[in-house]
Amino acid sequence: MSATTLTSTPVIDALMAAISCLSREEQVTLVEQVQGKLMEEDFPQWQMDIVEEREKLWQAGLAEPVPLEQGLGQVRERLRARGIMVE
Repeated sequence: MSATTLTSTPVIDALMAAISCLSREEQVTLVEQVQGKLMEEDFPQWQMDIVEEREKLWQAGLAEPVPLEQGLGQVRERLRARGIMVE
């Protein structure tokens, strides 16, 4: 979400009214579908393919996740080695 204030619109109000009529399971399914749609718009398929492949490797026990700060540190080191200034 952005830092802007969320405002209600007639469409949002109508959607919220419809959502309130759904079962909990249907609401969860709807959220998952909306998230999937947003992911499709934000990330090209080739990036999603990489994420899915890495998830499969992790689930198979063939890869271990790297903590975010450690991963960012590695990226910063690589950029510095190439002469790219990073904070």
